[in-house]
Amino acid sequence: MQHTSSSNRSKNHSRGRWGIHKKKDQGENEVNSILLQNFKKYAEELDDKHDRYERIIKISRDITIESKRIIFLLHTIDIKKGNSDKVLAEAKHRLQNLFANQFYLIAKELHKMDAYQYSRAYSAGLQEFIEAFSFYEYLNKSNLSSWEIIQNHLKFDINVDVENIENKIESENMKNIELANTETKNTIVSCLVQPTEYILGLADVSGELMRRCINSLGVGDIEVCFECCRVLQIFFTGFVGLDTFRQRDLARKISTLRQSVLKTEQVCYNIKVRGSEAALLGAGGEATYLSFVGEENDKIDEDYFD
Repeated sequence: MQHTSSSNRSKNHSRGRWGIHKKKDQGENEVNSILLQNFKKYAEELDDKHDRYERIIKISRDITIESKRIIFLLHTIDIKKGNSDKVLAEAKHRLQNLFANQFYLIAKELHKMDAYQYSRAYSAGLQEFIEAFSFYEYLNKSNLSSWEIIQNHLKFDINVDVENIENKIESENMKNIELANTETKNTIVSCLVQPTEYILGLADVSGELMRRCINSLGVGDIEVCFECCRVLQIFFTGFVGLDTFRQRDLARKISTLRQSVLKTEQVCYNIKVRGSEAALLGAGGEATYLSFVGEENDKIDEDYFD
């Protein structure tokens, strides 16, 4: 009898320990299940972020390519051909298409997202666009748009689906049922333009003004050379006072701006000194151009602001 009772106690004790282990395993499984669900959720969020980032990069490439083409188009303006109005009208149309299409797509991608996390994805395209847009405004004899104006241009109205929940009356065989009907409302979305991006894009206009100065020299339009030189001097006066601390890109672009000013000043100086000979020299190719502006002035001093 004693042996039987002791064996029963051992069985009950082992069953109790097994039950404790079983409950512990169930608890660990539940914890592991919650962790796995959370990590799956995090993975989905990261995949969504990376996919959105790549989509924005592709759109930015399209903006960059089209902006470069618009700049090239604007450089085809020739006073002898009298094609200024036609070229400006085409450039305006293509700029409006960029507003309405590519930037609209970026704004939709940024809807309800932290735009600063994706700003680097379209930084290059935005700077190239600001360069093209500002160069167009300069040639169109209008004031350059400020950062606020460009930011307002990049705001769009979109239609979004909104859930309208309707509660149904409880019946005997049914619980409360919520049916979601969708309706649309207008929401304003925007493509973020940071002031730094605007300044960097505006600094790139200096290169286009320098090219316009050289091209005008080649066709004998001397007045445009002096006009570009004056504008570049104003640009440099404004940019040279900016703090370039921790802004390596800005320091590099101000250095390039300085070289553009020096080149146009050298052109204008030689025009004053050598007169009508300037146009012939300017149209004589790269070698003749270097002999005219000076080869030492054609080198970019990258360490000027370092």
